[in-house]
Amino acid sequence: MVVYAGAPIGICYEVGLNIRGQPDDTRTEAQKASMRRLLEELHQRYPRAIIIGHDDLNPLKDCPCIKDVVHEYADLQPE
Repeated sequence: MVVYAGAPIGICYEVGLNIRGQPDDTRTEAQKASMRRLLEELHQRYPRAIIIGHDDLNPLKDCPCIKDVVHEYADLQPE
């Protein structure tokens, strides 16, 4: 999720479950590259926006199954 001036832009990553049905980061390299390109484009348009995961809003929620969105995209966070 990208949040700019209190207005969120939701980005949905579908699936995210391992073969046991548990939350896991199952993104392929192509999916990761595509997500990064999208976030880079949004960062160009909204350089003061923060990038967070659903679990940053609700720590009880496992979704999105990316372990640490803020850290993964630290280079795209506002200064």
